[in-house]
Amino acid sequence: FNYAYDTLEKYYPFFEINKMAYGIDWLDNKKDYEDYIRESKNDLDFYNRMNDVLGELNNGHTGLIDESFAMSLYISYYHTPKADWRHDFSKIYEKENVRKRYNIDKHSVKNYINENIDNPSEDSSDIDNLTTDLIIKNKLAYMKINSMLGDLYRKNDEKVLAEFLQEIKNYSNLIIDIRGNVGGDSRYWQEFLLPKILDDDYQTINYSFIKAGKLNSKVIKQEGYKSNIEEFIESSAFNQKTKDILKDFDYYLSDENYVEAAYDTIGFKGNIYLLVDDGVYSSAEMLASFCKETKLAKLVGTRTGGDGIGFDPLQVDLPRTGYVLRFSDGLGLTESGSINELDKTKPDIEVKEDFTTTTKPLKEQKIIKAVIKDAGIE
Repeated sequence: FNYAYDTLEKYYPFFEINKMAYGIDWLDNKKDYEDYIRESKNDLDFYNRMNDVLGELNNGHTGLIDESFAMSLYISYYHTPKADWRHDFSKIYEKENVRKRYNIDKHSVKNYINENIDNPSEDSSDIDNLTTDLIIKNKLAYMKINSMLGDLYRKNDEKVLAEFLQEIKNYSNLIIDIRGNVGGDSRYWQEFLLPKILDDDYQTINYSFIKAGKLNSKVIKQEGYKSNIEEFIESSAFNQKTKDILKDFDYYLSDENYVEAAYDTIGFKGNIYLLVDDGVYSSAEMLASFCKETKLAKLVGTRTGGDGIGFDPLQVDLPRTGYVLRFSDGLGLTESGSINELDKTKPDIEVKEDFTTTTKPLKEQKIIKAVIKDAGIE
């Protein structure tokens, strides 16, 4: 616990946000957390108690990794270029105590790749990840995306999307439903989804702020973070509350988030609606924020979950137990000056559904009715 606490104290970006949004001074609660962790009966109890404590940070990217997710992270980061700072995360899972903790060996890796990448079974997550519908023929098309899959996992999505877009390219309205999508790989929508739909290029500027330290040295260098942060903050048009929060950081990055229409795009000229709720998080949140800032789509639903601007969360292994701690590393700010983790993304048309899941036909759902009304179709 103390190793995790010291690491977060040095690098974690959202302590002030947690105070403002939830009234929790996490760092000040150290003694209570220590007493709670000290009562752990075994490794599993320790794991659960740690995640209870980390849960008080109210950040979906922050917690101890479980076994099934560990293998997914290891495989994904192993396949990133070796010079990329993200590849170093895969090396964590090759440490002896981490391998034992998460049951990672040649046999388990081979089985995972065979079952989830090379020969996914019928119940694999990517089979029904992207579903489509024609709600009103020639007028309103619909697609639902459950997760922002990495390129290793989206073979089926590629096939479904290609066929669907050819069918609806002349429709006047398109719904992209990302409710409940907690993210994954932002390249899913930046390089795969939107480029095949858009009739033009779109861009916005995001800002990211991180703290100095060894864990951040590679990301600072490779992503091009700058150190003249005081000068940048003072010259910015951000409000004073935001400026006060940003003074806790050591480096900033002004990043142009750019999506370019692909050569084979359908050049969709109709209206695009993005359905969102508080389950939209991480790279899915980044899509919601991008659509809001660029106005390429109208957002319908409820306020999103946040923490979608920045880079991959950091990971460190706890030296005594072999558990891996993952946590958000940077504070993201939109071009319009909104702190994403604090403000989230507010929809243009607010619609609160009376259910979380339903068997109602799409056309009978409240949120779809709101789109139909706004689009002026029956």
